[in-house]
Amino acid sequence: MRDTEARDRLAAIYDECAPRVYAYAVRHCGPVDADDVIAETFAVAWRRIDVVPEPAIGWLIVTARNVVNGRRRADRKHLELAGLAAETTRPDEPAAEDVAVRRREVLDALDSLSEREREALLLTAWDGLDHAAAAAVAGCSTRAFRARLMRARARLTAHLSETRTPERNPA
Repeated sequence: MRDTEARDRLAAIYDECAPRVYAYAVRHCGPVDADDVIAETFAVAWRRIDVVPEPAIGWLIVTARNVVNGRRRADRKHLELAGLAAETTRPDEPAAEDVAVRRREVLDALDSLSEREREALLLTAWDGLDHAAAAAVAGCSTRAFRARLMRARARLTAHLSETRTPERNPA
């Protein structure tokens, strides 16, 4: 592949996929490190442009996951602080009490899931991956991923149903 073709292909892939890869990076390492993860992910894509498949999003998210995991191994303490900073709400952002309560309920429900179940939900709901691409990211078969996702949805729904109080759950 010629340099100009490779540059054009990378630019097209970046324009299409960068927001979703960025969202994945923010979720896994916080906004402070997300730009670095994006830069490293697309640097790998540039070096390996001839093997980046179409569609590229699954491959890019796997690459981003590998970058994040490498950064965690290299600097776990720094990532813990970035995660705390990402979870802290800004005091100048007003939030309605009901929105805050519901957000807490959803976060608690997500915390009640296993790491694999949580990953299955987030890869499909947040990152917008289809089952095949999400299965590749999760490192399992599509069938196993679908089963994991179905269990995760059922457990999340059950947990949310249990925690809803009557005044917020109109009958």
